[in-house]
Amino acid sequence: MRRPPRPALRIEACSGGGGRVDLASLARTDQAWTSDDTDAVERLAIQHGFSQLYPAQVMGAWVTDSPNPHTCRAVPLRFRFHSAMAGALSIGGDLTRWSAAELAEAAADVARYKAVRSTVLTGHQFRLGSPSDGAHAVQYVARDGGESVVFQWRAGPVDRAQAPRLRLRGLDPQAAYRVDDDGGTLPTGTVRSGAGLAAHGLPARLPPGDHASRMLALRRAE
Repeated sequence: MRRPPRPALRIEACSGGGGRVDLASLARTDQAWTSDDTDAVERLAIQHGFSQLYPAQVMGAWVTDSPNPHTCRAVPLRFRFHSAMAGALSIGGDLTRWSAAELAEAAADVARYKAVRSTVLTGHQFRLGSPSDGAHAVQYVARDGGESVVFQWRAGPVDRAQAPRLRLRGLDPQAAYRVDDDGGTLPTGTVRSGAGLAAHGLPARLPPGDHASRMLALRRAE
């Protein structure tokens, strides 16, 4: 017999990673540990596949240390955060070894995530390319169309091919949106129409360097 629910108890399905994730187990748990592979680059493909069936709110995604303990790949902290912010963000690194600058950057990224968390976890998801592309993005749109969040990554060296534009989806074509780019590649205060963002998009310009990334937060302008 199934036990009665315990509202105050949160359960994460973990053993076996993605092999233990199915709709029956998710009926009894709150979240799933997607994979023991926490390499931020490899997670992009893992999360791309996981999200074909399961929503972001059940996808546990951790920021771990660099170099990664499994793959020995060194990836910037910002990239690691942006990868994990595409799901249910957690931190699994040894914070006692992080520098003051890393802790400050982490605190800023956590604050950014909290500001858009409801859209990421409960909004509509659109895939703008795939991890096999030189640069790809994932977009989330709030159910009322008033907010959208885009995470974009360059999953390799800077000389890899990059899409020329990010054509966004799911926005209100009659509304104007203010765009906040944490990568600093768009001018502060950029405003675009929903129709223009769908038809012409935004420049897919990432910050310099290998394994670059950015988060775009769009909010309907008053």
